[in-house]
Amino acid sequence: MAAGRTPYDVLIGPGVLSHPQLSRRLGRGANGIVVSSSRVMRRHGRALQEALRKTGFETRRLVLLPDGEKAKSTRGWERTVGAMAKARLDRSSFVIAFGGGSIGDAAGFAAASYMRGIRVIQIPTTLLSMVDSSVGGKTGINLAEGKNLVGAFHQPSLVLADTTLLRTLPSRERQSGVYEIVKCGLLRSESLLRLVERTRGLRRASGGDLETAIAEAVRIKARIVERDERESGERVLLNLGHTLGHALETATSYRVFTHGEAVGYGMDFAVDLSRRLGLATPAAARRMLASIRAAGRRTPLSAALVSRTREAVRSDKKREGVELKEILLAGAQRPRIHRFKTRDFAAHAGEWLISRLERVPKRRG
Repeated sequence: MAAGRTPYDVLIGPGVLSHPQLSRRLGRGANGIVVSSSRVMRRHGRALQEALRKTGFETRRLVLLPDGEKAKSTRGWERTVGAMAKARLDRSSFVIAFGGGSIGDAAGFAAASYMRGIRVIQIPTTLLSMVDSSVGGKTGINLAEGKNLVGAFHQPSLVLADTTLLRTLPSRERQSGVYEIVKCGLLRSESLLRLVERTRGLRRASGGDLETAIAEAVRIKARIVERDERESGERVLLNLGHTLGHALETATSYRVFTHGEAVGYGMDFAVDLSRRLGLATPAAARRMLASIRAAGRRTPLSAALVSRTREAVRSDKKREGVELKEILLAGAQRPRIHRFKTRDFAAHAGEWLISRLERVPKRRG
């Protein structure tokens, strides 16, 4: 991948954690810290330690952050950069991010901010992080007021997406990654959508199918990021489904939906809004919704979300004054950037959420 000043490799497949490229990228006498979580280290720590031992890497500290969005806090950032300072890291050192997307975002931001930037190697352990957050250089942490409001663009030195690490991944977390794969298919690849549908949201995927889906999603993202690293143009397309998705996460304090589920609802909304505005035909909308829903069932929406989600939309980091950009779809592989007044977009989102609630059958007494 060629985004940023220095191109870097993204290696995908079983066993790539032991690939010689890790030794070559680290170099002799390399040192640094590992940022992970207790759960990830229990499952995969031995494999990481063995891979680093073979390279001669000196792990000066192991920083364990909470799982999920709790990793992306100001407290977690302080702990991480404090450990880096205590370990006497310098600009020749590395941060090894070993975990899901939240660990990668938090560790990447710590690397970006310590000494104005040291190198980071991303080793994602979830499907979502393999196809999304580990690639492209976006790093950040959350505030109570919104998701990813503090962050930096900081490209990794290497990404190792070892698919053997997915064997212990819970089905709900796997499904979360499938929504991001569907997003890439809606933007750029009909064959990727067909693969997701044929394999029932990758639930019936072979090892080869899974690697194909990851590699194709990464290629789509890489091509976009290479042309627009800092989201001044085309890269905004990768936000498909994310405006409402992030608002749902913020409205529920990141405790109800996985990131993929929230983005799945955001893509549903974008398709419905495209149809209502006359951008997409009903037939095109049905086709796109079928691809999104192939990923599987999601945590249901609740009435309590409506007002909180509308308020969260108004704090979205992608706002430009009183406007924000939403990605709509004239059809699969036909994305469009549409500008809304923030209050109008929030009203559309609220109306759509209410309409979804009305479709849920009431339980009999």
